[in-house]
Amino acid sequence: MNLLETKEAVGPGPAKEPRSPSPTPRLGWRLVKLVVLLLVASGVGLYVYAHGVKQSQNEATHALDVAKGYLQAASRAITSAKPPESSADASEIKPHAPWKGFVEVREDEAKAIGLQVVTVAAQSEPIRLELTGTTDYDPNTLTQIRPRFDTLVEHVHAELGQTVKAKDPLVDLFSTDLAKAKNDFQTSYVQWRHDQRLLELRKSLFEQNGAVSRQLYIDSQNDEAKSRLAFETGRENLRVLGVPIEQIDPLLKYLGDEPLKRENKDLENKARMTRVSPVDGIVIKRDVVPGNLYDNNDVLMVIAPLEHLFVWVNVYEKDLAKVFVGQHMEVTFPFLSQAIETELQYISPAVSKETRAIRIRATIPNVGGRLKADMRVRAALEIPPIKGQTVIPRLSMVVMGGSEYAFVRRPVRGAAAPEEFERRKVVVAQERADQVVVASGLAPGEQVASSGSLILSQLYEDQQIVETGMPVK
Repeated sequence: MNLLETKEAVGPGPAKEPRSPSPTPRLGWRLVKLVVLLLVASGVGLYVYAHGVKQSQNEATHALDVAKGYLQAASRAITSAKPPESSADASEIKPHAPWKGFVEVREDEAKAIGLQVVTVAAQSEPIRLELTGTTDYDPNTLTQIRPRFDTLVEHVHAELGQTVKAKDPLVDLFSTDLAKAKNDFQTSYVQWRHDQRLLELRKSLFEQNGAVSRQLYIDSQNDEAKSRLAFETGRENLRVLGVPIEQIDPLLKYLGDEPLKRENKDLENKARMTRVSPVDGIVIKRDVVPGNLYDNNDVLMVIAPLEHLFVWVNVYEKDLAKVFVGQHMEVTFPFLSQAIETELQYISPAVSKETRAIRIRATIPNVGGRLKADMRVRAALEIPPIKGQTVIPRLSMVVMGGSEYAFVRRPVRGAAAPEEFERRKVVVAQERADQVVVASGLAPGEQVASSGSLILSQLYEDQQIVETGMPVK
């Protein structure tokens, strides 16, 4: 089609009798305006083209005539396509009723999608708060083995991870400080025995014939008391240094009236001592090597008890209100298939900077010593039922836009009327395999869709887009 044919096609035709005005829909008026704008743009383009190209004067004149025809056609289209001005005609257009936000389901549709409705029940059973944690030794029962004096370690009897009993040998020590302490103890004993015998003699003389003065008798009593105190202090000093009580008494065996026997090795080996374990347990740390020197600041070994362990569990801030001391806890070991019942004993007063969680603690027995520190555990706290919380089937909850919803059936309007379902947002307290505990959003006795709730969710999305033109939020 050439430009002339185009002009004749869009040019004005014979005048017709005007008809009575009729209401023009808003969408039709917008379409007419769009067509008019296109006609105007086409006319202006041809006009520019006629002045811009270097053609003969006849061709330029012909192009200008075509452009003028487009502009005249556009002007008549704008005049004839004005929207109605009569308010009486515009009032005849009935607005569409707003959408109430309910999904309507007829009886045959409910059967087709397998829709089922259940009644919301009040929470009657406790919920389980699932947590994770680790085991640890009880620091209040850890025994640190120290030399308590400057010493040379001659031999080590216990290895790392070894189970020991009370009084089992741990290390052999050699120390001049130890020898001096034993010697002071023996000296104080000898002095006390001397003052004791002297007091007995002077007492007899003073009471019988007054052979000694009262002052001398009193001085003897004083000397005996001081030497006795020095002897008792020497004994306690050896106990502080870690010398077992069964190794202290033999030091006094031949310091009385009997002569010293050379075969008495207790006196010949005063610089040596074997440090024994004070408790039953397992060696969890060993920092001692034979032939090295150590002082009382060094920890040679650490022994942990076997009868119990601590369990440390992390609780996040949103669940802290559900936790309290004395709460029942079940601890399971995934790799041991073992579950232990215990109770919560301690809640940390601070939030961990690393995990942003609050640490809680319980104690579990370690029967047979099978459990170790730093083992992964799962802990479950039983939270009693809370008034106002409800329970619905897992199928009744749908997730839309990152939020949880349930479709609640509205009261029946009549036998022939379709059922209406309201989409209601709920706050979930806990999700189980087959049930959901709802903290808020539902009331006991209400009815919600279970099977078929996902199809209702799709119908809701489709209906909202059709009715409002907006996606589901």
